[in-house]
Order: sequence, then C-alpha cells, then structure tokens
Amino acid sequence: MLLGRVAGAVVVPAPGGMAVGVDTRGAPIGTRELDLLDPSALVQRVHAVVLSESPSTPNGVVRWLAERGHGFPVDGGVVPIVCGAAVGAPGEDVGYAACEAAVEGVPPAVVLIGDRAAALVVVDADLDKAGCRRVAMSAQDGLVRAGVRVPSTVFALATGVATGTPLDELCTAAAKDVFRALA
Repeated sequence: MLLGRVAGAVVVPAPGGMAVGVDTRGAPIGTRELDLLDPSALVQRVHAVVLSESPSTPNGVVRWLAERGHGFPVDGGVVPIVCGAAVGAPGEDVGYAACEAAVEGVPPAVVLIGDRAAALVVVDADLDKAGCRRVAMSAQDGLVRAGVRVPSTVFALATGVATGTPLDELCTAAAKDVFRALA
C-alpha cells in the first residue's frame, strides 16, 4: 500500500481500489464522500483516502488519479472516489504533490489534529466496508484514551491480505495504534 506525505497532507492512494470504513464523531466539517463508505452504497472500493489541513487537498488527488485512468467506471471514463477529512482551514491544494511523493509502506496509524482530528488506521485483513467501519469505530477509542476532545473522523483501510486475524483483535489493535500515534 502506498503512502504520500507532504507538509499538511497524508494521502493513501490505491489506484486499484480498497475497502474503507469510517466513523465520525461530532461535526463532520471538512469531510468528503463519507456517505459512499456506508456499506449499502453502490461504490464498494475507494481510490484514495486523504487527511489534510485543507479541505481542497482531495481535488489534487482526484486530478492525479484521473490523469492515470483510475476510478469508478462511468460512460467513457472514470471518476476517482476520494474520501477525506480536513483538520484546519482552507489552504493550498497539496494532494497532487502528496500522490507524487507516495512510497510503499503505510504505518499502522496516522493522526492529524487541528480544529478537528482526523486519523487513519491500516489493517492487514481482507475486510469489506462494514468490517472496516467496525475497525474505525474501535480506533476512535484511541483518540479518546489520548484525551482528544475535538470532533473527529477516523478511516480504517484494509490491505486485502487475508491473515486470519479475528475482527475483534483487529479492532483492539486499531485503538492501540491510534493511541500510540499520539503518544
């Protein structure tokens, strides 16, 4: 799995798509495409997750993916599905640069805190959106344990690698990883 990190943004691009779940607590200001992560939504895989200081950052990620032909197939083209959460005020679009800087290897958890908190956890598992959502809900506990008291959005991404780890163990590990990312 790829990870792109530049000042003010963390992007996990997955041109082939990935299962993602989300849990939001408080006001979901600065979020993008969270409704698509509901297990009943038509779209089952997303092409990138973005944590950033700026709500405009995902625009650069969409452009980067579209230029390469990655996205949800539509009549004669593709629409990249990019979910995200911003923790601060609008600013420069750095999503494209973060995709360009992407390298293999995503840490178990990444957390950004500003006016709001945004986090992502990655689990080695073959989960669907519902399983990813359960992991994201549990990962919120890591923010609470660390004393984070602002509205928060947590994404859980599954690598698609079947490891046989039970879901409850993945959930426990996700909460610990988010807590450690803040320690």
